[in-house]
Amino acid sequence: MAFEFKLPDLGEGIREAQVLMWKVTPGQEVAAFAPLCEVESAKAAVELTTPVAGRVLDLRFAEGDTAHLGDVLVVIETGNHEPEYFGIVGAPPVRVPDVKPQRLPEVKPNRVRAAPLVRKLARERGINLEDVAGSGPQGRVRIADLEPTTTRAPSTTTIPLRGLRKSIADHMAEAWRHAPQVTSMEIFDVTDLMQARAILLTSPEAASVKLTYLPFFVKACIEALRAVPEANAVLDEQQQAILLRQDFHIGIATAVPGGLVVPVVRHADRLSLLELATEIERLVSSARERRAAPGELTGSTFTVTSFGGLPGGALFATPILNYPEVAILGLGRIDLQPRVVEGQIVARQCIGASFTFDHRVVDGEGAGRFMATLRRFVEQPLELLLHLR
Repeated sequence: MAFEFKLPDLGEGIREAQVLMWKVTPGQEVAAFAPLCEVESAKAAVELTTPVAGRVLDLRFAEGDTAHLGDVLVVIETGNHEPEYFGIVGAPPVRVPDVKPQRLPEVKPNRVRAAPLVRKLARERGINLEDVAGSGPQGRVRIADLEPTTTRAPSTTTIPLRGLRKSIADHMAEAWRHAPQVTSMEIFDVTDLMQARAILLTSPEAASVKLTYLPFFVKACIEALRAVPEANAVLDEQQQAILLRQDFHIGIATAVPGGLVVPVVRHADRLSLLELATEIERLVSSARERRAAPGELTGSTFTVTSFGGLPGGALFATPILNYPEVAILGLGRIDLQPRVVEGQIVARQCIGASFTFDHRVVDGEGAGRFMATLRRFVEQPLELLLHLR
């Protein structure tokens, strides 16, 4: 009998996923628990395994296509006997009771592979898909195949908005629609911080830890959030209430292939500087290798994004909130800037800091206190060390 393997519930409210890679081909014999395909949701890439043993009959989606929850991904022939199910993500087809055969008009089977959008465009343009040579995997007809031959070489490249990139786009649009956002910018003198870090790097405890500047700024942010609790909050629009978070779960915006994710350091205030550095490195590495668990990418109360180390990194930017959070800190590049020290203009190592906040929750006065506290602990790292745990 034929077994229909459907896209399972991937958790975290995910309703769709993009097929990245098939691990099987039609006609291939597969064992239970064998790798079936790799799919990418808005949170992470996941490998799915087959819950039954048998022979692959049909792949219903091509690589790059998006499947929704409950869509049949693949059909597997399990033989004449009732299959033994090893999982709950697939489901056998509903049994239909035997009925007296009826003579039906002969209908030519439609074996054309095409997405619903392609079929819709073909109908609107009066194109018979059976007459179109598909250029996609397994002869799948793409939108470009519907264009006249003379226009098959466009001057632009179309990138479908789906998967992680679509999730980012939707999240950014939601943040911009809901929250009136203001960005405050400052330059901090980090000369002493750089010297303190250089000294700590010589200690045996730091030998096996990638101690960047980011853990220092995360610790300084926690002290600033203690001074301005409303920056560590969310606005519940349904309850019309500001919910102050008692925990400090700091999100670290991380660039990954195809977009941006935010792994979360839980209870960052309880970690020492070296523990914080180790946890940040673990989370960022997992996110970049697409190994992060969905739970590691949600639940932050405040986010730090560092763009200064990127190629052409800016000194300032206007970060968009990681909604529904009400504040985010952006860190720019570190370079020499002229500063006045004891009445003299000298070259000092400085960093640009951009603090974006939801003006419904945080006012200019609160933003000023946040930046003043941040400056205090960044520019006087010895005082910051007194607050480390």
